[in-house]
Amino acid sequence: MRRVIFVLIFSFLSAYQAQVKPFDTYNVTSSVAGKILEVKKDKEATFYKGVLVKIDDKQDLIDLKNLNFQIKLTKEEIKNQEEVVKKKKAIYEKYMRLKTKSQEAKNLKFYDYINAKNQLISLKSKLSDLIAKKDKLKDVIDKKNIKIEGYVESIKVKKGEYVSPGKLIAIVDDLSKEKLTIYVPIDKMENIKNLRVYINGKESNFKIYKIWKTPDSKFITSYKVELIGNGLKVGEIVRVELRN
Repeated sequence: MRRVIFVLIFSFLSAYQAQVKPFDTYNVTSSVAGKILEVKKDKEATFYKGVLVKIDDKQDLIDLKNLNFQIKLTKEEIKNQEEVVKKKKAIYEKYMRLKTKSQEAKNLKFYDYINAKNQLISLKSKLSDLIAKKDKLKDVIDKKNIKIEGYVESIKVKKGEYVSPGKLIAIVDDLSKEKLTIYVPIDKMENIKNLRVYINGKESNFKIYKIWKTPDSKFITSYKVELIGNGLKVGEIVRVELRN
């Protein structure tokens, strides 16, 4: 009888209460400025994957179209100029072999060839700059279509509102896993990672995720321990036991 009482007391002392929380909660902020064209307010309090908020990108799309056209033209110019360089090089090399041509004539063909080659280099540099501008513009457009994946806890903006960089757009929970936080007395930390986790008296798939190696500011004789797993309801209070 005494042994049963001892086991029950030990079990009680080794149990911890914890509230089930999302694996993570993060703030979604705007990286760019602009007027909000669309807010999917109906996705609040639901799990959603996709564009939640759209910032005005009409002018950006026009600029992107113009950049694509400039890139196309520049590529054609490069292709034509490469042919020019090829021919001018052939002419210069031919002149160099002719004993009937003066050195001055040969020099003129050389400078003509070098000038064509420099034009080609300039066009390639122009193309590189245009591509860099395009990539930067595409990044801006992408950031104006604010995508999320998770449980939309709350949306903080409205249609028609002007936002600046850093503006809070929404709060989103990652529900791919659940998280439990317990405070384990320092003298019970030995071999803790090898212990099995029981939830409400049943063995669970929860594992120790993080252990703080300094005493908690509130529970000064304990270390904070986070456990991660699946199968619980966010918000419920559960009893956590660590057993051999």
